[in-house]
Amino acid sequence: MNSVQTAPTPRPAAAIPWRVAPPLISTALIMVGSGFLGSLLPLRFSAMGMSEGVIGLIATAEALGFLAGCLYAHKVIAPVGLERAYATFASLKSVAILGLYFANSVPTLALLRFLIGINAAGLAIIVESWLNALVPNEQRGRVLTIYVLVYGLFFGVGQLFSQSLNVRGPELLLIAGISTTLALVPMVAIDVRAPVLPSRVKLEIFKALRTSPVSVTACLLNGLILTAFTTVGPLLGVRIGFDQQHIVLLMACVSLGGLFLQWPIGYFSDKIDRLHALIGLGLGILAVAATLVWADHLMPFALLALLFGVFGGLAESLYAVGVAHANDRAVATDYVALSSTLLFVWALGSAVGPTAGTYAIQLIAPRAFFVYVMMLTLAFTLFAIWRLSRRKVDRIVESREDFLAYPQTSPEIYAWLPYHRDTTGESERTQPAVDAPPND
Repeated sequence: MNSVQTAPTPRPAAAIPWRVAPPLISTALIMVGSGFLGSLLPLRFSAMGMSEGVIGLIATAEALGFLAGCLYAHKVIAPVGLERAYATFASLKSVAILGLYFANSVPTLALLRFLIGINAAGLAIIVESWLNALVPNEQRGRVLTIYVLVYGLFFGVGQLFSQSLNVRGPELLLIAGISTTLALVPMVAIDVRAPVLPSRVKLEIFKALRTSPVSVTACLLNGLILTAFTTVGPLLGVRIGFDQQHIVLLMACVSLGGLFLQWPIGYFSDKIDRLHALIGLGLGILAVAATLVWADHLMPFALLALLFGVFGGLAESLYAVGVAHANDRAVATDYVALSSTLLFVWALGSAVGPTAGTYAIQLIAPRAFFVYVMMLTLAFTLFAIWRLSRRKVDRIVESREDFLAYPQTSPEIYAWLPYHRDTTGESERTQPAVDAPPND
């Protein structure tokens, strides 16, 4: 009697463990505080009588602090563990935020913003290390999606809630400081043994350039224009003649557009050659920036909000698509170092962008910022087209990762993703070498 074989029924996806909730709640609280600061700090400094260029220099200090935190936070974490280090970073960030109320001199404000940047990087590294320990390998993609949503959505929520706050008063800084301090509470509820401690980041800039020079320039461009716009945007709104409520709404459109447009853009980039997608993003940014050059208070506010949202979505996608494209060109054992290197390239752009952008609107005209965006984006797009023309093999890479919206948080995010796991030791012993696809 023949036995009848039936196809095995697919297993339902395992439920995400509830223990990921505390670090996600903590991230939400931190980002609410960051959202309050994001749009209103430039307005606060402007109300204090500072020029746009000086405000940009102060913002650059925070970007440099973030860069330093990504490089050296592990030296604080390793000796004391994640719990004590998290308390240290959260407390110091809260103190630095509250200290902004008492600071009047530019050097003091820059120092406090530098400390905010260092501690923000340290907090992100620790949260992502906890998620690494809490999430099984098959659930990492879904948890990353939730993490990115929490990260971006609550930043936008913080911006929207800050519309009516007095930028000169203490309320803005008190709420941001309280929110950051409250982020400590859910983190003490985490129950996990022997979490993976972050290790020193390995940077390979020249190797990244050899692997995908277009990806390197895409991440740099994202830092140069979008991070600059978080500082320049509120000041631009003041120059155009908008009130605080409208300025905050416009900046929230940039943040939320950057969050929600990444997924459809990323899905489309899965279907075509990602170099073509990057060229398309460059052309899209050029078109939006050319329209925004003529923005003024007479333009319908709904149209302006739409343009700000599209600008945020296209510019934000440069980073995620750029990282995905670089990983398409690399071998698996290089993923962590390559993605981490691209994060630092983005951070370098973030350090330069606010100063360049604010001096553009101070020394020339408010619309000069979008001319600055157009010049940089045009250079990037032409470079990407030139690289495309030099390809010996013009085809879509068949074996590549699916798109994920990568947050610009810390290098640790890449260590716990399914196809970014650093398997150098084991995979080199058990798997044959695989040649990387042709560059770009």
